[in-house]
Amino acid sequence: MDVAAKPVAADPRPPEFRLPTTAHPVRYQVDVTVDPTSDDFTGTITSELEFTSASSVLWLNATEITVESAVLTVGADHLTARVVAVPKNFVGLAFPHDVSGHASLAIKYRGKAHADDGDGIYRAKERDEWYAFTQFENTSARQAFPCFDEPSYKVPWQITIHTKKDLVAVSNMQSTGETDEPNGMKAVHFAETPALPSYLVAFAVGPFELVDAGKTAGGTPIRIVVPHGRSADATYPAQATKPLLELLEKYFGIPYPFAKLDIVAVSVFNAGAMENAGLITFRQSIILVKPGELTLGRQQTYATVAAHEMAHMWFGDYVTMSWWDDTWLNESFASWMESKIVEQWKPEWKLDVDAVETRSGIMGQDSLDAARSIRQPVKSDDDISNSFDGITYEKGEAVLNMVEHSIGADAFQKGVRAYLAKHARGNATYSDFVGAMTETVGKDLHPLFDSFVLQSGVPSISFELSCAKGAPPSVKLEQHRYKPIGSKIDPNRTWNVPVCMKWGVGQTSGTDCTTLTEVKAEVALTAKSCPDWLVPDDAGIGYYRSIPRGDLLERLIQPHKAVTLNDRVGLIGDVTAAVGSGEVQNGVALQLVQMLSKDNDRHIVDQSIAIVAGIVEMVPDNLRANYERFINKLYRTRARELGWQSKPADSEDVKQLRPELLSLVAGEAKDPDLIKQASALAWKWVDDHKAITPEMAGVVLHVAARFGDQKLFDRLHTDAKKTQDREERGRLLGALSSFVDPALVKQALAIVLTDEFELRESAGLLQGGLQDPKTRPIALAFAREHFDEVTGKLPAPYRAYMAYMFVAVCDEDKKAEIAATFTERINKFDGGPRIMAQAMEALSLCAAARKAQTPGVVAFLKKQ
Repeated sequence: MDVAAKPVAADPRPPEFRLPTTAHPVRYQVDVTVDPTSDDFTGTITSELEFTSASSVLWLNATEITVESAVLTVGADHLTARVVAVPKNFVGLAFPHDVSGHASLAIKYRGKAHADDGDGIYRAKERDEWYAFTQFENTSARQAFPCFDEPSYKVPWQITIHTKKDLVAVSNMQSTGETDEPNGMKAVHFAETPALPSYLVAFAVGPFELVDAGKTAGGTPIRIVVPHGRSADATYPAQATKPLLELLEKYFGIPYPFAKLDIVAVSVFNAGAMENAGLITFRQSIILVKPGELTLGRQQTYATVAAHEMAHMWFGDYVTMSWWDDTWLNESFASWMESKIVEQWKPEWKLDVDAVETRSGIMGQDSLDAARSIRQPVKSDDDISNSFDGITYEKGEAVLNMVEHSIGADAFQKGVRAYLAKHARGNATYSDFVGAMTETVGKDLHPLFDSFVLQSGVPSISFELSCAKGAPPSVKLEQHRYKPIGSKIDPNRTWNVPVCMKWGVGQTSGTDCTTLTEVKAEVALTAKSCPDWLVPDDAGIGYYRSIPRGDLLERLIQPHKAVTLNDRVGLIGDVTAAVGSGEVQNGVALQLVQMLSKDNDRHIVDQSIAIVAGIVEMVPDNLRANYERFINKLYRTRARELGWQSKPADSEDVKQLRPELLSLVAGEAKDPDLIKQASALAWKWVDDHKAITPEMAGVVLHVAARFGDQKLFDRLHTDAKKTQDREERGRLLGALSSFVDPALVKQALAIVLTDEFELRESAGLLQGGLQDPKTRPIALAFAREHFDEVTGKLPAPYRAYMAYMFVAVCDEDKKAEIAATFTERINKFDGGPRIMAQAMEALSLCAAARKAQTPGVVAFLKKQ
């Protein structure tokens, strides 16, 4: 970083990772001058400090900050600090002598507001107008001001922003007034915040429009903050935010903990949304929808993301993790609350079923040997980056659902409320939460939480029904760690697993629950006679894979009235996983598909489509016609009946099923009529976007491009360059990534190297060529030749994830070359070592599964 003084030999050694504990902040006052059109900003930060031990040096976090002056006031003394030159992340201030006790530090400084990078204070252009935003999580507050940039330093902040008079400035708290300043400037003063860590401080400056979204019953004002000219596109968030926030208040039993809530549409974002206290920022596409294009999917996306971020106002903002190893106390809980609250608000959306599908999906990542535990020690920047992954968000949510189901929803809610009350406006740890839950419930919950939060992996439990004559029916259980085909993990691992089994005898059904703590156990059922069927995981809520032994699976194939949609979705996921572990053959799953494809519920049909689409690369060329015939036999009639366009009488389930069904039949079965219709519609759409109903535009363009030519490619490319609408550009770039003609794939990849599009938007073009075996060598060669050039154009948080593009190669023979070419380069990025290890393991497992499962696919297709 730049400094205002040259280092001398006596300069102290900087910290390696965390700040020393010689001092801590009490409160901050920040004055920052922000011009969204400029790469530079200036500021003054006054920090009220407490020195816990005498020291002549104070270390702060700072990146790309030039300290112009620093004065420490201790009583009547004013000590001018000498700036110590240090590497990224830190600045040291040396004083003439040791200081202790209470002090005030005033630092005048300059910093950089990079265009489009998405970290610190950054700038973005929207329709020829510039905006400035902030994104401080994980550790980017240090790019905006020198401070104690760790979550445990939680203190009040008072922000003042100096900017042009014609711009709007918003921050965590409400404005207390504006003051005119020379040269067409103004100062916008904001009320002091409650105690906050640095990563939750936020502000935004630009020609915003403010959309009134009402007030909660408790009087909290809500606004949607949108770019100039986009107020009409914020109608849905203005309607949906208030009821969701009020449901959260009701659950927590604590009023919304800040003075106001602004929802900000951000032009450029490395994440989906960010829970800044009182100023939640969202990727623009989540908030803004043109009138007439509000699909159910868009409604659900906003509602779930908004519920997640608003839940953080309690889990993360009101009570904050002490250190990044407890990121799960933020993200797992917000993910869990988003489903709970939106399910209460819109039960017809069946988000509880989606939660079963999500749980099943994350078990795939958790099956890797390189998977981390939900709570992982954080000892480096890599560890911080890794803590924001599916394990934290999705596994964490699934585990909390399971625990809540195990101890009861009322008891769980009481525990949550007790935890929040005990640590209000402060910091907390894993032990604090589990301790509060244990105390409230009156039962030691550490063994249960420890099993799933402190160790990685997925329990796999076999279920064998025993109906011995003269004895009550029972189920024999046996657990081990789920092990995919080709995995080198040790399966000998046990959990304390809450297990609930649902059974049926005639018209009677019941549920029996236990906690499996050993490798084996036998559980007596309360059924009066041998059950006709048994669901090993009631409602699909347990975090385990179930393996039905004997004829249990056959008994469940036929529908039973008491077997719910959640039960069935969970069972299908477990059967698919059993194929992945080699305990069930492909043929069983593919036979199951023939029944599932005819189901009336779109969730079940979607599951069947996923199974059929998932075998496409195991289909040899000589059986491709059989594969297409199999798809057409099961799905073509319904696909053609539904067609490419929505109809007024369509239910929302039909609208959601249509794109999945048409994509399979047109894309994989290559139905000529549907392809021809998609191509015609795509050409109509480029001239008139109303030619296709909004929920179908993406899949129509995908199919048309997959079978498209140079003329279509050129038109889509030209339109993508012309449009200023980010959502439209996203659709067009998505279509450009769908072409499979090798010449067009090369052209799509070449676009990545240009400055036509910001790489966050065009990165999908890198993946496009990897999706088809015929163009995969082209995409790999491009990645090999241009890797450094491409990653240099990506924002830092994205770079390591380039590793996952190689998983699609799914060829063990190519793994060594990929690892040799890319491992060292990816390992240099934040989070890179673990991400690369996971990607290479996933590649190997994909290759092993394909090798093991292909014979079963071939045998099945030969009969079609």
